[in-house]
Amino acid sequence: MSDGRVRPMQSDELDAVTAMMQSLWPAAGDYDFSDERVFVWEERDQGLGGFISFSIRPWAEGCESTPVPYIEGLWVAPHLRKSGVATRLVAAVEEWCVQNGYRELGSDVEIGNETSLKMHASLGFEPTLRLQFFRKILALGLRDRDVTRRRGARGEDREE
Repeated sequence: MSDGRVRPMQSDELDAVTAMMQSLWPAAGDYDFSDERVFVWEERDQGLGGFISFSIRPWAEGCESTPVPYIEGLWVAPHLRKSGVATRLVAAVEEWCVQNGYRELGSDVEIGNETSLKMHASLGFEPTLRLQFFRKILALGLRDRDVTRRRGARGEDREE
């Protein structure tokens, strides 16, 4: 077990936790944690080594209770992986949930992320269902008033 402790994130640690979130999801940009609770792993005399963030969602796929706490992000520094840090971070969230009257904790994993799938199973999560999300890019409709302006061949503005 790694030498450290779980505690709530302090406001002056937001940049460090955001950097960890960007390691988890590079496209996260300036991730907004304002609707989430965040716990961090503080290594003894070495700073932060991980975090877990969770929100209270009105509902979550595969969960039976509403509202439901939901893990939004979980990251552990590479040198601390498989040392029990993720287990302790999730345990802190579970404890908060029980103390606040919740009976379920939801989470999700991308289907191809075998490492995270195994970690969730080892932490006692059970798979509920698998989904494939889809999207379709829509062309701007004629009734949309937010039309795109383009320069015509003679330099005039025209709507498209």
